[in-house]
Amino acid sequence: MLNYPFKYLEESICVSVNPSTQGEAIMDQFSRADTTKFSELKTPAKKEEFLWSRSALLHAGAHLKSITYQGKKPITAEAFISLSHCQGGVSAAYSKALEVGIDIETRRENLKRIGPKFTTEEEKKRFTCDEQTTFQFIWGIKESLFKLYGYGNVDFKKHLEITSFEWNAQTKQGWGTAWIAQTCAERTKPIQCLVQTAIVGEHFISMATHRKPTAPFESERVLLREWTPEDAPWLYQLNMNPVVVKYTGDAGFTSEESALRLIKTYPNYQRDGYGRWMAIDKSSGEPVGWCGLKKNPWGIDLGFRFFEHSWGKGIATECAIKTIEKAKDLNLPRLIGRALSENIGSWKVLEKVGMQRYHSVPIEDFAEDFKIAEKDLESWKGQMLHMYKLDLK
Repeated sequence: MLNYPFKYLEESICVSVNPSTQGEAIMDQFSRADTTKFSELKTPAKKEEFLWSRSALLHAGAHLKSITYQGKKPITAEAFISLSHCQGGVSAAYSKALEVGIDIETRRENLKRIGPKFTTEEEKKRFTCDEQTTFQFIWGIKESLFKLYGYGNVDFKKHLEITSFEWNAQTKQGWGTAWIAQTCAERTKPIQCLVQTAIVGEHFISMATHRKPTAPFESERVLLREWTPEDAPWLYQLNMNPVVVKYTGDAGFTSEESALRLIKTYPNYQRDGYGRWMAIDKSSGEPVGWCGLKKNPWGIDLGFRFFEHSWGKGIATECAIKTIEKAKDLNLPRLIGRALSENIGSWKVLEKVGMQRYHSVPIEDFAEDFKIAEKDLESWKGQMLHMYKLDLK
């Protein structure tokens, strides 16, 4: 049996690939629904495949006696499960926290020929692996998205879009973001998913996961919620103000479409369980900026950015306090903050919410270890970078 083959979410999902099978000895653990299903199978090959799949689910952590069916799809009330078979391979995924879909494939030469039916040239350009591997993973990812969606009537090309993908040729692993645009009575809005891939021996394995959105939370004046595609015009306007982005190092968007692209490829909610949250003025219903968390290699950053007309009203402090409360709810150990010395408003907010300054370094020294655009480094010349921390445990 293979250990977890993907880069992210190992703590939230169990995956079993090609486990040893117990044969018919496993049948005493079957649910009534599976016992009936197995008795209806006509050929020894189908029976063997069924037994192998249930062995994979068992190794992944599922309680087989709890399996029922949603149409033809096996489900359990206790967790999310997914199964996939191919020639000489079986995979299963089990998670109590995340919706999941999994797919396992062998090399399929026909995918290049039928590619125009399930993908686009623009989508293929997001993959840096070789052509055959690209087709294998686009197909596998979309199969896993289809399984996660669970309600059928999905056009792979029209309703499933892979919006970003990163490939590591050394580890033979990839990951990215994707959207399921199809809706139904059970799923009334498009959903974003994290997608992951791996090559294991002769098998191409793909998995899609969806984490339910963080419930909106609020302070006295502001509601904080996840970004949605409808926020693109607001993010575009926010970043187009040179005063707002003066100390951020971010360039303005070239269009609302580029802001939408950021939202559609933003992995943080699905990958980490938190991210930057849109800040909505409760009295007007309009965004005033954003505040939230970002997982970096050096720590979890508390950051914020607000429209200029919202400055000086205590809104940033109010939102930062609620974000810290949310971080405690998420059981995060420590938050960090950074602000340039001339960005007085920002570092004062960090101090108001209880962060302690533990180090200050010339921006030129900081730039030796971290990539900073030349134009920003020139405009920030002579400033200090103040560094803050807040232990939550």
